[in-house]
This record gives sequence, structure tokens and C-alpha cells, in this order.
Amino acid sequence: MKHQETEWGLAQKQLWAQRAALYNKLEWATKSDFLKVFLDHCPVSPDADVLDIGVGTGVVAKALVPFVRSVTGIDISPQMIEQLRKDPEAAKIKCMEGDIQDLDLPENSFDLCTARMVFHHVENCTQGLRETLRILKPGGHMVFIEGVPPDHLTRKRYEEIFALKEERHTFSEAELINMFWRAGFKQIALYPYFMEQVSLNNWLQNAAIIPEAIAEIRRLHVEADDHFKQAYNLKEAGGDVLMDWKFAILIAQKG
Repeated sequence: MKHQETEWGLAQKQLWAQRAALYNKLEWATKSDFLKVFLDHCPVSPDADVLDIGVGTGVVAKALVPFVRSVTGIDISPQMIEQLRKDPEAAKIKCMEGDIQDLDLPENSFDLCTARMVFHHVENCTQGLRETLRILKPGGHMVFIEGVPPDHLTRKRYEEIFALKEERHTFSEAELINMFWRAGFKQIALYPYFMEQVSLNNWLQNAAIIPEAIAEIRRLHVEADDHFKQAYNLKEAGGDVLMDWKFAILIAQKG
């Protein structure tokens, strides 16, 4: 039975229709060392077939193309796929519109699935991971990265900040590991990654959010308590706010 579109799904499509043209201007999205650390965790081979979930403008997918047999990119947003198809460097990527919660793909199809900063936008993350597991070949891998709060004490303000930007999930490292386990993955490993001194201005200017939300997000950073500022190594400089963002990279296998 085909997945029925929900209010959450419709809101995500509207969100990405607004953001598609801005995405490649985001500092974190195209940062070379961030891309490299993600790719370094991907087990690739010349005969591997890869699915990049939430392919967006193809930053990850394009980087994988030289090292594998095929790359397929899936995204819920037709506008993001349109941006990808405009790129001559993406000619070898097969693009398809679809929802990771209900994929129109046969089981045991891919050696590797990748998802970079995608699952906080997926309504039912466990269902999305179960679908990923279904389409992976036995022994295949999932490589996944998500932003996480620096620690449990910063989570409340982290959630307040992101609630002004979009409807999304917040994960801790433990929650991510448990989510993969519940979905049926084995050999789950997690590695932290810190992106140093990210520009708040760049993030807010390319997020397609209203000026009132931008002002409040900035206030929540500047007026945060000392622990929050220390956890983020937050510094104000030249009208900008710079901080260290924390990510969790997970690698898991289909048994």
C-alpha cells in the first residue's frame, strides 16, 4: 500500500521548495572536510551500488560516483532534484522523487545507503531505517550523519532554536544507536565529529526563515548561559556568532 502523505510530509516539501535554491550557499553543506570525514566512513568498492537518501543538490552523491558502480539519489523535494539535474557533474546519478518511509525499490538492491543530515526531517525515523534495511543487500552498510546537541544540558535550548526554524527531530547519540537497533541493524558504531567555528549568519541567511525568527534565534545564542556558550565554544566576532557544531556519524550493517 502506498504511503499516504501527511501534514508533516507536506510541510517538509514546502520547506525544501523554499530552500532548494539556497542550499549550496550553506557553509556546512559544501564544507570539504565535512564531506571528506563522511566519505571516509563509507565502505565503497568498484562494484558497489549506492543509494543516497535525501540527495538534495548531490553533494554526497557526486563525491561517491568515482568510487562505485552506480549512485541513485532519492529526495522528497522535486525542487531539490531539479537543482541536481541542472548540474552537469551529476550526469551519472540516477535521480528519483520518493519518501524513505515507503520506497518503490526492491529489497536487497544496494550495497551502501548514505544519509547526511536527512533523518531529522523524516516523520517516522524507525520506519525510514527499516525501509533502508529492506533495500540493502545482506552485509550492506548504512552510513548516516546527524547534528546533535553538545550534551544533555544544552538540549532544551537546542530544541528551542530549531523549533523557530522548522519542525524536526532532535537526537542524542544514545537515541540514534537505539533507533538503529530497533530498526534491525547490526554492528552499529558511532563516531563524533566537530565542525569548528561555523558562522551563524551564514546559516540563518540561507535557511529561508522569517526575520522575526532570525532575530530570536540570534538572541537565544547571544543570551545563552555560560555552559551553552562553553559547550559550543561560542564567540561573537564582527557582527557574527561563531561556534563549534557537533555531529554523530553512524555506521551500521544488515545482518
